Amino acid sequence: MELLNEEENERENKSKKLIVSSIIVSVVLIAFVLMAIFLLKQQDNRKEKAIVDGMAKALPEETIIKDDNTGVNYYSISKLAGLVNYQFFNGEYKQYSEDKSKCYVECKDEIAMLELNSNVIYKNNAADKLNFDGYTIDAPVINYKDSLYTTEKGIEIALNTTLDYNKSNNTITLYTMPYLVDYYKKYAKDSGFSGITEEFLSQRALINDMLVISRAEKFGVISLQNGSTLIGNKYDKLTYLESVNEFIATNEGKTGVLSATGDALIGLHYQDVGLVDGQNGLYFVKNNNLIGIVNRSESVLLNIEYEDIGIDRKVYPMPEIKNDRFLYNNCIPLKKDGKWGIANKAGRIIVDFAYDSLGYAEDVNDENVNTNTSNTNTVTENPVDKTVNNVVVIPEIEGIVVGQNGKYGIVDSNGKFLVPCLYDKIYSITNEGKHEYYLENNGRSMKLTRYLEAVKDTQKEEQNTVKNRVDITVTEPTNQSVNNQDVTVIIL
Repeated sequence: MELLNEEENERENKSKKLIVSSIIVSVVLIAFVLMAIFLLKQQDNRKEKAIVDGMAKALPEETIIKDDNTGVNYYSISKLAGLVNYQFFNGEYKQYSEDKSKCYVECKDEIAMLELNSNVIYKNNAADKLNFDGYTIDAPVINYKDSLYTTEKGIEIALNTTLDYNKSNNTITLYTMPYLVDYYKKYAKDSGFSGITEEFLSQRALINDMLVISRAEKFGVISLQNGSTLIGNKYDKLTYLESVNEFIATNEGKTGVLSATGDALIGLHYQDVGLVDGQNGLYFVKNNNLIGIVNRSESVLLNIEYEDIGIDRKVYPMPEIKNDRFLYNNCIPLKKDGKWGIANKAGRIIVDFAYDSLGYAEDVNDENVNTNTSNTNTVTENPVDKTVNNVVVIPEIEGIVVGQNGKYGIVDSNGKFLVPCLYDKIYSITNEGKHEYYLENNGRSMKLTRYLEAVKDTQKEEQNTVKNRVDITVTEPTNQSVNNQDVTVIIL
């Protein structure tokens, strides 16, 4: 009997041990499963993810990188452009190169250009794809693994997209302009307004948490952070100037400029107002079809007495000209009494109003260009596979072409004459995306670079003659004064 009890106790003990072992194994397995889930979740959190207009999208690796020195996050321009339906291109707009130190992104409404080591983004004003405004961002564009990256602010400006990064789950949330416009049209009507602006330029205020709304054919601005009124609903037209975060306002036929909080920066008493340069706070104002220049506080730099402003982009569609009203961050082309001159950003006239034109705009005929190749150093050939261009600016020397009585010369961005108005033509030839500039006189042509070298040599040697130079018919050069500018003259 005792033996049976011992066997039964032994069986019970074995059963208990088996149960305990099973429990331990189960606990261990559960722990392993939980650990695996945790590790998978951690691994998943380390993966970069994106939500675009409420939809989850795969995010390419290294879309986000971090600068260990500053702690700033940078975002791949090319990778995010693809996510929000922008096209990405290497090189500068209209330059047709694959220069990876520059890029531009494009949608149907606008273009934005970025450049390595620059904290300025150039974005066109939608209506004119050749005229760009400069936007200063918080840090320069950087290069990582042969690709360009910019900051959150840079992405928002370049791609017209809001961006929010959640560090805990490594997710960026993007809202595009088309999505925001559709969303806030409904929001405006639900809030008692007629709708929102249909003008693309003013819709861009959404990126900065502002909404241009309409009611009874009048426009105003509300904050999207708290719904408060920033600009009263009383203007016939409001156009957002994104680069300076201001609004051009029109009411009862008069126009001025308002801050984003509704303060009058330039009073509404002009026929027209436009931005000359946002970074320097310069505007043109127009009354009685005459133009003047004021600054952001409406202090007058140039009186309202000029007939026109800026370069004619129809004649000179040059991609080198980002802003046709403000060249080389200093020059404002103006017309007075039928003649052109140039003012600087301080309002001082640096080139007198004595010129019939800014730029050389007559197409160059092939037969008029000296193609004599008997001398191997000849530089005036014009092969038919090269493109001949009209010229108004020469960026390499910060030059501006001026014309007077059918002759042309070049001034620099400070108003100093580099080439006197003695030449029949000043044009460029484009070959493989590069421009070479030429002077022509009496059918003889010469590269501008060689001309400037000859002038430099003449001035350096303090001589009055230049001898034995190829393609130059030597005369006795003299120091002539052209509109009070001393220049060395070399006749071709």
